[in-house]
Amino acid sequence: MDVMLPTTIGKLRILCSLPLFSDAICIRSQSAAEHAFTNVLLSIALSARLKLPTKQVQEAIELAIFAEVPKAYLGDPSFYLRQRHPEVQAMYREVRGRLWRETEEETTLKSSRDPVVCGLHALIDSFAAMLFIEKESLLGNGFFQAERYKTHYHSLRRRALAGESLRQLHPTEPEKETDSGRKTEPTTARSRTAEGEIWKGAVGILDELFDQAYRALREEGIGSYSATFVGMLEKLKEHFRYKGWSFHYEESVGEHTYQVVYICRFLAEALKLSPEKRIDLYRAAAFHDLAEAYASDVIYPVKVREKDLGDMHAAIEDSVLKDICAGLGFDLPTDAMVWALVDIADRFSAQIYFDRERRSGNSHFDVPNVSMERVTLKYRDTYPQAFEILNVIWGEYTAAMNAQSS
Repeated sequence: MDVMLPTTIGKLRILCSLPLFSDAICIRSQSAAEHAFTNVLLSIALSARLKLPTKQVQEAIELAIFAEVPKAYLGDPSFYLRQRHPEVQAMYREVRGRLWRETEEETTLKSSRDPVVCGLHALIDSFAAMLFIEKESLLGNGFFQAERYKTHYHSLRRRALAGESLRQLHPTEPEKETDSGRKTEPTTARSRTAEGEIWKGAVGILDELFDQAYRALREEGIGSYSATFVGMLEKLKEHFRYKGWSFHYEESVGEHTYQVVYICRFLAEALKLSPEKRIDLYRAAAFHDLAEAYASDVIYPVKVREKDLGDMHAAIEDSVLKDICAGLGFDLPTDAMVWALVDIADRFSAQIYFDRERRSGNSHFDVPNVSMERVTLKYRDTYPQAFEILNVIWGEYTAAMNAQSS
């Protein structure tokens, strides 16, 4: 594991295996990758509904993509321990900041230092945690009953509705760095009022998404819940890929989707995409399997043999996805380049999974990754930079793993 950890793929693998809420008693554990998946989709939804400037939209999504990655080193320190012991919280923040900087250097990816973007991410992160607690409570987990309506999100929500600012410093910035050109509060009455509307608006949107999903569940059942945005993202953390295969490691569609978005982050850098194109790419990557929560998935052999059934599912998914995106205030991109990059990242994610199963001794996956070969032949000449960066990432990982086994 030590040799795998510094690699890009190694970090992804760890995030898919790292359970959050490790200091709680859970019925259904949630991995750091699934939590990141939730944060990315909520960031896309919230930034679109708030009509943030393009730069802040890009930075909000990219911060959500990156924020869980340092946990590959840090793990999931106890929330309760940090709340009850200020000295632990201070030490955790110092170590987290240092590991965050190291991870940025290793991946060559930077995350936004904008305190508004950081504050929005903290709000979204707390909402994602609240969704997990709500699901555990609905499953009958009495260990969460006492805090079901007293989560960190509820605390931030009260502050926002009371007119407080939810700005936050970036994890790499010391707490005392409030007077060195990066104020923690807006400087004028007008800007304070405008920013206050952002926090209240964000809370209103998150509340609306939550109410829409759970009202549908109460009044009409799981089918209607599955057609809501929150219902879809929650269900995709319960749906597993490779139906019909014998596998050693489960991989949820949520974990897979996060991997695709994360890989697209590297592709966006390699191709030097504009902020607008990056946003389109992240939206396409994050939503590419979302409608499976409503229409379910068809196992691969059936897709190949029963083309009409596959086409019917695809048409239903497309219709549902358009409705979801319309409700969030944006359309999915139609740019062929964007979807080509998502296709490449999607197949590369499968390559990572196949390798994991093979290395665990599962001979069922000891077959060529035909889908990766196909996209390579299809897109290599058009987007050579994409394959160059993926070859570097793959070579770094396989070299580390082979050195470990030799």
